[in-house]
Amino acid sequence: MYNTAYPLGPKFMALFGKKSDSAEAFVPEPEKANVWFDRARQMADSHNFESAFNFFASGFKLDPRDIEVHQEVIAIASTYYNKGGEPVANKQIKQIDGPSDIDKFVTALFVWWHDITNPKFGIKAIETAVKANQNKFGAKMADTILGLSQRTGKELTHKELKNLMELFKSTDAWDQAIKVGQAALRMKPDDSVLERDLNELAAERAMTEGGYENMGEEGGFRGMVKDLDKQRELEEDESLAGSAGSEERVLARAKKEFDENPSSADAITTYVKVLKKQKSPENIKMAFQVLMHGYKATQQYRFRMEAADIKISIGLKQIETLTEQLAKEPSDELTEQLATKESEMLAFRKKEYQERAEKYPTDRKIRFQLGELAVQEGDINLAMECFQKAKDEPRLRVRAGQELGRCFMCEGWFAEAAGEFKESIKALAGTDNDTELSLRYDLMKSLSEKADKEQNIDLAKEAMDICSGIARKDISYRDIRDWRRKLDELVKNLD
Repeated sequence: MYNTAYPLGPKFMALFGKKSDSAEAFVPEPEKANVWFDRARQMADSHNFESAFNFFASGFKLDPRDIEVHQEVIAIASTYYNKGGEPVANKQIKQIDGPSDIDKFVTALFVWWHDITNPKFGIKAIETAVKANQNKFGAKMADTILGLSQRTGKELTHKELKNLMELFKSTDAWDQAIKVGQAALRMKPDDSVLERDLNELAAERAMTEGGYENMGEEGGFRGMVKDLDKQRELEEDESLAGSAGSEERVLARAKKEFDENPSSADAITTYVKVLKKQKSPENIKMAFQVLMHGYKATQQYRFRMEAADIKISIGLKQIETLTEQLAKEPSDELTEQLATKESEMLAFRKKEYQERAEKYPTDRKIRFQLGELAVQEGDINLAMECFQKAKDEPRLRVRAGQELGRCFMCEGWFAEAAGEFKESIKALAGTDNDTELSLRYDLMKSLSEKADKEQNIDLAKEAMDICSGIARKDISYRDIRDWRRKLDELVKNLD
């Protein structure tokens, strides 16, 4: 179902051809906008995506015309999505929204950035762009919208594609109108009315762009009706074709662009994306080399991080392979190889995340990941420091609190551990039963240890109550039967 907050239909079509007073009165302020964009990029580089989106929104309200900046934010939004970013909350939308058409356009963008794989939010952005007299944005987003629809499985309906075709037609974006119209026709090949409309669109494009007067000349009407090669490139670049041949052509184009512009961040990003998508060992190795080149050429640390992620991924796969071999054919040699590889990979990952934490001190997710690695290496002091900082991120508060509590238990600080577990249970507020059960289990253990250490009957009874609650809910949970007997014995001894 289409999100009813962003409907297509009569209101959608009523926008065509009419510029609002607010759009006509808008005066761009590019210098002021660039200040916001620079701040946004700094936040994005540190993976502080929420601040980055807010700063980009502030900049676009001053000047929304630069398509390259729009494409830059879409790339950042994709990273946000891949890292588990959540859709925008109504409270956040209200902070961005405003009365003008530009405000509405930027608000629609803000919603889309937070759920970039949803093509219908992209359509809403195009709709508001047209109303705000930002037709160039709408024309440039056609391929992006269709590509998202194909890749994510959130396909647009036949009706939505036809409405989108009319929208592009109203902005004289003929190529885009024909593109979405053809996508609609592929869904319903028997739609003779749409087929006729597409033929008329091709003729209108030719006449509008001057082709009618040069029908018999090269580049005239016949050349403008359908540029098959260009159309194929656009479709392949947006993953609308999946054959091996198309993949080779996409890779060749990306390599050519990179070879011609080896210091271009966009060319590097595109080439790496295509290489990684094809997944062959040779292409993954090449992606690593291109990323390291990109880091040296641009000094953008994100390329260095992505290269390290490739190295980590390869190392983890090697560990997985060794583990499988050891299970099939146990040997001292394989055991030693596996232990060495695991030790080397853990040391590398910890060092890598320590560097990332220094580069991006406000990124709480990096801190959390570093804390997990520190725990694996037995560096409890570093782990506690990381988890304490990670708790500042609302989405990490519960997980970081639980891990911090476990660190306290390792140190024998059972009172502090119990405090963290109780605080995490309160923050969870019953929204995740499995996590709450795990937290209560840890709380039971910390209270039991403290009760035994201090010979405190009240703490022992509190631990017993928690144990009883877990047992009533899931008698097979971990070793809860053993803990039930252990706590029963402890209470009897202390009573």
